[in-house]
Amino acid sequence: MCKSKSFLSFFFLLSILFSCKTDDVMPYVTLSSNKASISEDAGETLITASITQPTDTDIILTLNLAGTATEADYTITKTEIVILAGSVSGSVVLNTVQDTSQEGNETVEIGIKSIIGGISTETQLVSITIEDDDVPFVVNIIMNEILYDPSNNALDGDANGDGSYAQNADEFIEFINLSSRSVNLSGYKIFDSSNLLTGVPNHVMPDNTIIPAGGCLVVFGGGTPTGLFGGAVVQTSTSGDLNMNNAGDIITLTDASGAVIVSYDVTPLSDNPNESYTRSPDFTGDFIQHHYANEGIFFSPGTKADGTRFLP
Repeated sequence: MCKSKSFLSFFFLLSILFSCKTDDVMPYVTLSSNKASISEDAGETLITASITQPTDTDIILTLNLAGTATEADYTITKTEIVILAGSVSGSVVLNTVQDTSQEGNETVEIGIKSIIGGISTETQLVSITIEDDDVPFVVNIIMNEILYDPSNNALDGDANGDGSYAQNADEFIEFINLSSRSVNLSGYKIFDSSNLLTGVPNHVMPDNTIIPAGGCLVVFGGGTPTGLFGGAVVQTSTSGDLNMNNAGDIITLTDASGAVIVSYDVTPLSDNPNESYTRSPDFTGDFIQHHYANEGIFFSPGTKADGTRFLP
């Protein structure tokens, strides 16, 4: 007895559908560095290309090197990164070359020139600062994440992890030491706009506030910060309030003598986000609302946006 043509065609189509593989879609490749700043004296950093799931074939990235540093300032093991089949990452090592010239700090900018077996945005760029050890050391501190408007929906805004939501207590500022060596921030001060005018700091960093190279400091408005916070140095405001407004405010960090180290203008990002603003990528990127950097997550004090530690 013979089956109808339509019956056979149906099963033929099914066989085609089930034979299609979803892994035909090329994986998205992310480029990163484990350090944002290295010393001219024996500095070293790992440049890594990563994917979220292993594939059946090798992925090959050709790197583009630019920046103010020249080939005389550093060496790199290869200008090509290979993510082997079955693996989720591949790396190369960049080392600095010591000299005695007073060149000032220089940068190496690493991008993706071409890619085989994967996809990436053309704008992906890793920037590494080479600190000149022939000139006086300069502290390099950035603000990497700021929460000035915690969510008031149950515990969605409990950024300090103490089990309760409090608008002022759960505000925080995350600082990263991009210097190639530890820095002592004892006596450094944080001001909001109104307190900067009066000269009364919102927070004074206590003695022995030492942040290692690549390390993180988180200052909460108050409460009892509870959790690991990626091993960061954690403090609460000495005034009991960081007092960050949702609009028209500028946050300023000064050293003990009052010299401005870094400032952040809240105004361009004032849209009552109910979450933090974080750099994406960490260290070098523009500020974006946190859930765009890590879907469903509204803050990450003490860690990168993906929840991993800053220090390797």
